[in-house]
Amino acid sequence: MFKHILCPTDLKNRSDMAVKKAIQIAHQFGSKITLLNVHEEFMDKEEREMLRVSVHKMKEKYKHVALDSKEEMKAVIHQLHADDIEVDYLLHGGKPEHVIVEVAKQLGPDLIVMCTDGRNSIMDFVVGTITEHVINASLCPVLVIPNRK
Repeated sequence: MFKHILCPTDLKNRSDMAVKKAIQIAHQFGSKITLLNVHEEFMDKEEREMLRVSVHKMKEKYKHVALDSKEEMKAVIHQLHADDIEVDYLLHGGKPEHVIVEVAKQLGPDLIVMCTDGRNSIMDFVVGTITEHVINASLCPVLVIPNRK
């Protein structure tokens, strides 16, 4: 039923609940998981030049952040005893609510499993949350794991 699961993670403890659920579903259905980590702070070349920061230094910093993030995602999979599952690791820059939907359109997963982002500011009521945006824009079912503090 679910051959491919997309699981966005911000590598915080609350996201581990969604990864854990994605792993349970993957074990049940023999699914592949794509873990997606989005970094809003990643700027493209034009943005870096506009801020007059060293393009080379920022590229190096982003490279280290990306490598560290990938290692963290691998560690979570290992800690949750899911080394037997096929897992792809993706890192993207941009607004998480847009990147998640775009990646889902490109990959065509059967299910997106994500945790509520745990925000509760006034802006969330005006603009909406990441989770809300993904639910409304996704072409596939979205399983939302509540953030239990």
